[in-house]
Amino acid sequence: MKSSMIPRIFKQKFNQFINRRGREPLPITFHWRRIYVLPSKPGLFFAAIWFLMMMAGLNFNNNMSLMLVFLLFGLAQVLLHKTFFNLRNLKLTHINAEPVFLGEQARLTIQLTSDDEKWQIHGAIGEHSTVVDITSGSSRLALPVATTIRGWQPLERIKLFTRFPVGLFTVWVYCIPKSNFLVYPKPESPCPPFPNHGGLDGEQTTISKGDELSSIRDYRHGDPIRDIAWKKSAQTEQTWVKEFLQVQGKHLVFDYQQMHEGNTEFRLSRLTAWILAAEDQQAHYQLLLPGFDSGLSRGESHKHLCLRALAEQPNGGLS
Repeated sequence: MKSSMIPRIFKQKFNQFINRRGREPLPITFHWRRIYVLPSKPGLFFAAIWFLMMMAGLNFNNNMSLMLVFLLFGLAQVLLHKTFFNLRNLKLTHINAEPVFLGEQARLTIQLTSDDEKWQIHGAIGEHSTVVDITSGSSRLALPVATTIRGWQPLERIKLFTRFPVGLFTVWVYCIPKSNFLVYPKPESPCPPFPNHGGLDGEQTTISKGDELSSIRDYRHGDPIRDIAWKKSAQTEQTWVKEFLQVQGKHLVFDYQQMHEGNTEFRLSRLTAWILAAEDQQAHYQLLLPGFDSGLSRGESHKHLCLRALAEQPNGGLS
């Protein structure tokens, strides 16, 4: 038990050390005091071969061998200097991520700038990494980020590193930007029928699931067993499903207070699915939450306004 705690305590202390600056506002400049340097795996192999050559040269008093050893040592010093300066004074100026639904991967765009050229700059978050060259003053890195919570999700620690020019040394920096990105609730799938209280009269009508048999279609994953057309399915090798539809007003109202089933996250997930379905049908809809009224409208801006309001609801804060 005690032996297993030692590595965990060491890892905790190490993370506290490298994250001692906490969350930093942008822009972030990586000056020489915060850069880490260590030999890479090829660098360790190079050092081992260099050491064996030095010992052999000293043992046999071979001047040519010793001259080659000193030449390689000087070359390693130059490469270390070149690798270090390839990362020094790099700036992280901007971070952007488009909103996504919970469970999807967000695409994080990191803008890096520098007064001089930088080559083979790697960016990594967790196990994902990518590489970019900075030749015209600025460049962008794109990294996937897993979404774990609904609402404003803080960024994880970002690692920037380089092994340019030959890979003997790894030079890297850490930072935790003071930035967040928005995560919408995960929409319920398959989308349930629109609520009975949500059909206002309008100039047009929309079709939603109801009690009147409309047609028979192919089976889709998630269809309830009670809707399967057993008689027609038995006559063919394909599974068929009955489709029950009803006509509803084109103007829809999605009112959280009228929902009585499930917890907060379940209700937000269902409201998200209704909003997406209403947009697909080009229906006008209104979202009502405690302290929020979207008004009756449709379109991309209205959709994102409603989804943002759902994402920003506190956990367990609605009743």
